[in-house]
Amino acid sequence: MQITRNTTAMVAGVNAQTDADARQWCVVVVKGTFKTSPSGALQLASEQRPLVETDEHYGDPEQTPLRYENDFALHKPLTDVLVVGIAVAPGRVPVQELLVRLEVAGRAKDVLVIGERRFVHVAGELRISPPVPFVELPLRFDRAFGGLDAPRGPASIQAERRNLSGVGFSVAPRGSRLDGAPLPNLEDPRARITAASDRPAPVGFGHVGRSSLPRLSYAGTFDETWKRDRRPFLPADFNPRFFQSAPEDQQHPRLRDGELIRCLHMADDAVVQYIVPSLDIPVRAVYANRSVVLRPELDTIVLEPHLALATLTWRARTPLPRKPSHLREIWIGPTPSGEPIDFRDGRPVFTRLGDATSWLAKQATQEGS
Repeated sequence: MQITRNTTAMVAGVNAQTDADARQWCVVVVKGTFKTSPSGALQLASEQRPLVETDEHYGDPEQTPLRYENDFALHKPLTDVLVVGIAVAPGRVPVQELLVRLEVAGRAKDVLVIGERRFVHVAGELRISPPVPFVELPLRFDRAFGGLDAPRGPASIQAERRNLSGVGFSVAPRGSRLDGAPLPNLEDPRARITAASDRPAPVGFGHVGRSSLPRLSYAGTFDETWKRDRRPFLPADFNPRFFQSAPEDQQHPRLRDGELIRCLHMADDAVVQYIVPSLDIPVRAVYANRSVVLRPELDTIVLEPHLALATLTWRARTPLPRKPSHLREIWIGPTPSGEPIDFRDGRPVFTRLGDATSWLAKQATQEGS
């Protein structure tokens, strides 16, 4: 099970995975790095980013959010559209607050970005300090509401399960204990924090960790019944939406070619836009006695507007035989001139007799050398 042909100029990889019904699959991932233009037209970048094989965080995995998630999900029923980036004040003139927006196929999401603030204990009450003006701020979930709190020491630790790496969560939000405590930089403009007791939904544009709610709820039930009847396989109530890493309001039905995506106030240019490209990426799985043509689906788009970049990931899967070696090859992209277009009963198939003659002669030369 290996990729023996890739004519796309993009990176690709394969991975074996097992689903909730204990069926084994070969997962094929094709990932392209694109530069955008003022019009939104995408072109393949000269340097293609590698596949992400293990999760990458901004720092300590126990304390910082995901920057890039492992590319080898089994299946995503929806398309994730994510932003890894920053908020940028217009004209680079410092501001206290800035509304940033992600628009996907006519659907908009707004996040209010606010300069550094702290709770101040004054005259027996907690107040919020004025925001410090900023030019750039990271759009990361550790800048959104959430985090951990241990009001009575390590044994009393509690967490905001919707965003473990966030800031502002407090079990006992009162008194001088919170004097100087930071507030989130990212807020929902419709649910502003006005008091230490407020617990708004965390907001952001990046990857949501697997241990955060609501994503964790899709993993299923790991109870005694699972231990007795299904371990080590996934629970019977596992939902493939667990593989979606975008916030739920950034998960979309499959996007059509030509759909417009816009990022506002996330780069020096006030608007950075992307047009979903029309790309045909055929994948052929060559088994010992047959071959199958797969049509990968675009299920992950990661935007980095401050770099005018986007990475697009297409995914397909095909059943893995009992003997994995019976899945011999994976071909990705259009067939080069003179190469086999298929294998049937282990024999190559060509469109023209001349192609067959040339290819067989080349194979004989390679075997004799």
